[in-house]
Amino acid sequence: MPVMHDLRVLGGDVNFDIYTAGNIATQLSYWMLRTISGWHAWALTGQSSWVGVVVAADMLPALLTGPWAGVLADRIEVRRVLLACYGAATVLFCAMAFLAGQDALGIWVLTAMMAANGVVTGFVQPAAHAAITGVCARPQLGTAISLHSILFNVARFIGPAIAGVLLAMSGVSLAFWVTAALMGLSWLGFALVRFAPLDRMTGSGSVLAGMWSAFRHVVTAPGSGPIFALFVAAAFLLRPIGELLPELADVTLSGDAEMLARLSSAMGLGAILAGLANMMGGVNGLVRLSYVGAGLAVVGGIGLALSQSATAAIAFSVLFGGAIAAGGVSAQTMMQVSAPANMRGRIMSLFGMTFRAGPALGAMAMGVLADRVGLGWVFAGGSLGMLVILGVLLRQYGTARDSMRMV
Repeated sequence: MPVMHDLRVLGGDVNFDIYTAGNIATQLSYWMLRTISGWHAWALTGQSSWVGVVVAADMLPALLTGPWAGVLADRIEVRRVLLACYGAATVLFCAMAFLAGQDALGIWVLTAMMAANGVVTGFVQPAAHAAITGVCARPQLGTAISLHSILFNVARFIGPAIAGVLLAMSGVSLAFWVTAALMGLSWLGFALVRFAPLDRMTGSGSVLAGMWSAFRHVVTAPGSGPIFALFVAAAFLLRPIGELLPELADVTLSGDAEMLARLSSAMGLGAILAGLANMMGGVNGLVRLSYVGAGLAVVGGIGLALSQSATAAIAFSVLFGGAIAAGGVSAQTMMQVSAPANMRGRIMSLFGMTFRAGPALGAMAMGVLADRVGLGWVFAGGSLGMLVILGVLLRQYGTARDSMRMV
């Protein structure tokens, strides 16, 4: 099988192994931070609207930094960008851990520090996506992207579980310290990686002109256009559901931080299964997987809206997490495989901006609505809105499928 051959090639490359180890540490740190900050915001305020604000503070800066970050990733050596950003993140996480230990990490301070993390992440994300092309050959690129998507979701499964245990046993401060230590290990790993030279963006055009050319390439390509539209819709209407789990865990299910960790880990488990399906399906199966994933995510979202027991909520979390990941992995893989080398940073910046800003804006709006009409109604409304958009985009399924077969 081509996939097994690619895995053997990648597994025999020490440089790729070091890169992968550093990436795992990064993703564990990322998912632990998401769980810890969300629970701390809920514990401080008891309001989903504040959970949404903290999520927005972390994710919205990508809208501001994204255009410059994409051009930066296409012009400057990605290793320099990664080391600067991961070093800054390590310092920031240490500061959050120290303040939490002094009972000084109030809701406004938490919001401000998550906004600072959002700026750092906004700059690192397109470089991190583009960097994988510097550690593996193009024939193995699709498999490498799928493998790292699986590892991303393995971290999504394990990270919240670790965070939940740390929160229950030792509190917020230690949980932040462990997150900082993992980010420091990530920085060390990337310091040891040797990246092959990549084609760089030439010319001195404006940032907006460079981003516009990337956006035009994505939306006009018959293969990636409809899939990117599905990804954008899911980012605004479905992914915020995963950000508002603290209220579901605490109020609806009468749980605590461990219940939140179980729900988040269940979503991560579903995402791992989706990543495996993506890898085995190959590039030709990406379009089908993205459409099926969107439909199943709607079912999972409605199921979470109606869940009144932990068993049902965990089961629907697995379905929802897997379906959302199927669409996200498909969109990421299609955009990276089909992107011109000297445009990859900007195109992945568009992906990163949507990946972060969509759930941020959606979680903030849904959080405010949930405080007024109830969490279940908000989850159901987002899911039904996604169903309408999926129906519209189904008309472009055949064109997108046939186009991707030629990649």
